[in-house]
Amino acid sequence: MKNISQASGKDWRLILLFGGSGLGSLYFLVQALSLFVFWLVSYVSGEYSLVETIPFGVLAWSSLLSCVLLLPVALLSYERISNKPLPKWLDTSDRRLRKWAVRLIFLWPPVVVAGWLVAGKPAAAAFLLGPINVVVAGLPILWIYLTAQKDLEGGSSLRQWTLFGFSLTVMPIVVILLELVAFLVLAIGAGIVLGVSMSQNPQIENELMYIVNQFMIAGGDLDALILLMKPYILQPAVIFWSLAVIGGVMPIIEEVVKPLAIWVLAGRKITPQEGFVSGLLCGAGFALMENVLYFSMAMTSEDWLFMAIGRAGTGVLHMLASGMVGWGLARAWQDRKWQFLGLTTLGAILLHSFWNMLALVVGVASLFILGPELTLWQTLLFNLPEILLLVVAVFGMILIHRHLRKQAEVLMPKPQDEVELTWVGEE
Repeated sequence: MKNISQASGKDWRLILLFGGSGLGSLYFLVQALSLFVFWLVSYVSGEYSLVETIPFGVLAWSSLLSCVLLLPVALLSYERISNKPLPKWLDTSDRRLRKWAVRLIFLWPPVVVAGWLVAGKPAAAAFLLGPINVVVAGLPILWIYLTAQKDLEGGSSLRQWTLFGFSLTVMPIVVILLELVAFLVLAIGAGIVLGVSMSQNPQIENELMYIVNQFMIAGGDLDALILLMKPYILQPAVIFWSLAVIGGVMPIIEEVVKPLAIWVLAGRKITPQEGFVSGLLCGAGFALMENVLYFSMAMTSEDWLFMAIGRAGTGVLHMLASGMVGWGLARAWQDRKWQFLGLTTLGAILLHSFWNMLALVVGVASLFILGPELTLWQTLLFNLPEILLLVVAVFGMILIHRHLRKQAEVLMPKPQDEVELTWVGEE
């Protein structure tokens, strides 16, 4: 007998899910329309230059993306409440849809080229760069997920869409707020230490005033600012605390918070495959929104191109790290393997930490050794350590995928008459 313990169509959790996703989608739609109107008024009124209006358009498209990707959660939960069949176009297990989705990756290179050309022309970028950013950020995430999840059990379509939608819309906000609180606490601590140091050594205050004055004189001259800050940034204490924050505080916050949506499944004894796939979805949602928002910081066409290529790699890191935590959670809930959860969580944090520290060291080293203007080959050379770490992460994802498949193959199949317990809203 199949799924004879199906959740009731009137389950309050389904109703809450439908209401929350519907209201969330409506909120992001209103936000997107408001940003589009603000962008248009700013452009027409001349209050902002054409280049200055580009970030408004990027943010508007990110809000529209959130609106669209929350709709499947609302539709699927409504179908479950109404006891209607699952719409085929939202069925994540449909192999035909998956094949077509995987093939979309071939669109990525020409869209990246189009974005690179558009990013260098403000008139075109103001109107076209927003949707291009969404496609460029989204296609690698989709392809990585479908490849890493192939032939692995991930649960119902409703579960998968819910985990992805929640991680796309809620988790980035939670992570940003927690990181801001952490930075605020560290800034207050640094301010107290600086204040005590200034009271003991008045020369420090004079030096700070000199730095501020030099900043005002330098204006937007990047070379002058680099020359001014070089002696201070290369101080051992500054390097240590920068690495501690970028490589310690941020990875811990992100890798603990990103997979929080999986905790809804606590006590249901999900399989390791389901845990890993659930983690992939959490990482995919977070990475997609982070990548789209990062594009708003690209100032030149070259910046945009390197960001488009580099952010595709961060999708692997985010998804693998969250997948490891999800795998650990499943083992802990199913087999009480809490030590395994500790190891996978530590591995996810270290992976993220190495990536962040490499990015920081490479960025600072290239800036101070060669200056802000790097050639393509110089950029590739300095980013070689990150590329190698990305290759290691890809191999790690492949090995975990193979291990989970082999592990599932050796398990005894369930008897046909076994009662299957389902997550709320599962088909």
